[in-house]
Amino acid sequence: MADPRRIERIQARIRQDIAELFLRELKDPRVKGLISITRVEVSKDLGTARVYWSLLGTPGQRRAAERFIEGAAGFIQKKVAEGLEIRTAPQLTFRYDDSIEKGSEVSKLIDQAIAADTHDDE
Repeated sequence: MADPRRIERIQARIRQDIAELFLRELKDPRVKGLISITRVEVSKDLGTARVYWSLLGTPGQRRAAERFIEGAAGFIQKKVAEGLEIRTAPQLTFRYDDSIEKGSEVSKLIDQAIAADTHDDE
């Protein structure tokens, strides 16, 4: 079992490396919008890492991004392994993170409530 601080450093490094890959090397004209890496969770034994990503857009754009990520997973795994300074790199799995969408929805509801409240006060 790895030291928790070491796990945090590895998580941060994987997140940074993958985010840079999407900005600099991984481009697909079918993917509209920017894919954001929201967080990475590495297992205590350093064997696996869940990479959470998000994309603001339509459900169709999300599906296109999912297919793109699935196709690029091997390349991403290889690049991350090269960047990490550990004996064996964690096996990456990618999961969609809808927290940004939910946060945006909550923000809209708050704005609507404030607008309605302001309108009622007049």
